[in-house]
Parts: sequence; C-alpha cells; structure tokens
Amino acid sequence: MPIYDYVCDDCGTFTGMAPMAAFAQPQPCPVCGQPARRDLMTAPALGGGAAAPAAAAAPRHPSACGCCAPRRPLRAEAVAGRK
Repeated sequence: MPIYDYVCDDCGTFTGMAPMAAFAQPQPCPVCGQPARRDLMTAPALGGGAAAPAAAAAPRHPSACGCCAPRRPLRAEAVAGRK
C-alpha cells in the first residue's frame, strides 16, 4: 500500500498509508483527528511494504544480493587491470 504525505491545517504534515483507489480522500490527522488533505507536492512511496519512511533506508533484500549490499572500494590491482 502506498505511503502518502498529508497536510493538516492545524498540526502540519504527516505520512499515512492509503489504498491507491483512495489516494485523493482526506485522512484523519493522527494528532487532532481532523480530516487532512493530501500534499500533492510529493509522490507516493511505493515498494517494499515499509511502514515508515525511515525503514526505507534499510536494505530490502538479503545481504547476499548485489543490489543492496554495501559498496566495497576496488582494490588497486583490480583498477590497474581495467585499462
């Protein structure tokens, strides 16, 4: 389910999950409970099923995959052989 940004007139911006079919519907503010409109300046966060934006920084795959593994610096021998 995508994560959208919403703007409460009293409390400010917050994030919330909503089905794609309900992307334009107001969501209740978690602080005051008033309906908050979607902030159209940001795109929805998709993929991984992360519940919070902070979780998006963590790798989504096992460390054995090449796409999420931390990058290692190349050894001098490897760089010299790439001419």
